[in-house]
Amino acid sequence: MTVIGKASQRRLPHGPATRAEETLSALAYLGAIALGPLVPLVVYLARRHTSWFVRWHATQALNVALTCLLYAVSGAIVGALLALDSITAALIVMVPVAAAGWLIMAVHLIRGAIIASRGDAHSMPAWICSPLIK
Repeated sequence: MTVIGKASQRRLPHGPATRAEETLSALAYLGAIALGPLVPLVVYLARRHTSWFVRWHATQALNVALTCLLYAVSGAIVGALLALDSITAALIVMVPVAAAGWLIMAVHLIRGAIIASRGDAHSMPAWICSPLIK
């Protein structure tokens, strides 16, 4: 078990995680990249009472996916307002914004999956991970 950084990672309170817990936790992060909040939600509901480690990481992945979904809805509203003026202007502005948002989310989720597969606990930055699920 390693702890890197001050506030971004936490010491494991209940001992080391098993290999299956590490794998399932990493799956929650990686599933959120492709399917949004669906995979982390399934992992969270399946293992929330049996493994604190899986619950922690599934909660982090679910919160990131939900926060990015809220950002996407906000971007769609802005894009619709821009489209009232010109569809071209809406596409020129919102396509790069959406691509950058997805890329930032993917980088943080991949980083979380790597940390989970090492058996460490990790806190996502507050701006990308609103604490919607605890």
